[in-house]
Amino acid sequence: MRFLRLFWFHFKLYATNQYFLWLTISSTVSLFLLQFVAAYVTHNLNDPALWLRSGVFGLWSSATTAAGCIGFQRFQGTLPYIINTGIDNRISLVALLLPASSFGLLAFPISYIMAIVLGVAHSNISINLIMIILALWIAAALMDLLIAAFFLLTTNAIVYEELVTIPLLLVSGLFSSAPILRPILTPFQWLIPISVPIHTLLNQTDNFNLGAFFVSCILWAVITWIVTNRILHTASKTGNARLM
Repeated sequence: MRFLRLFWFHFKLYATNQYFLWLTISSTVSLFLLQFVAAYVTHNLNDPALWLRSGVFGLWSSATTAAGCIGFQRFQGTLPYIINTGIDNRISLVALLLPASSFGLLAFPISYIMAIVLGVAHSNISINLIMIILALWIAAALMDLLIAAFFLLTTNAIVYEELVTIPLLLVSGLFSSAPILRPILTPFQWLIPISVPIHTLLNQTDNFNLGAFFVSCILWAVITWIVTNRILHTASKTGNARLM
């Protein structure tokens, strides 16, 4: 319950920031409209992957803002108070970073509504579809933790957010799932947690590669645990919050 209260506190602060709100909306809408124009010209508005791709892009764009969350708290001078609580430091950091990907879930309703309004084919909402989107959210949240940890090495993390947005989506197969690229993209399902949910969503298949999903999640979780422990140990040993 304490973790949920802490998460809700950070989520409310995150939601009141106009930058994060409009980033999610603009990222989702802009990609949707670009695809819509291309689909309209080629008479391919019956592709349900259009709205799903826009939702994924919007969620991931929001999730990558976690790269600068800790640095921003450090800039404000509130980081020492966030980590020095009755809760484990790692849990406090998770509560701080989780709103980034959670807020990104808004991208799917936005994209779905646009698909209805503009007459684009949209998949029927099902339990299976919701579960895959939740798997994508979990994967994005997990990746946020490691990305945020690495970006603590620079005070300009927010500037470099875009460096992790597009490349990871490219190798995850968001922008192209053509058969000729599948031999190249398939190995990344075992390395990048968001890759399996994206592949399942865009290909409209029930073949969810559960083994690859778990392996990639465990890989990122282990690396995140090691990196976070090292950072917290260094910070507590030196007393220098800027190392975080």
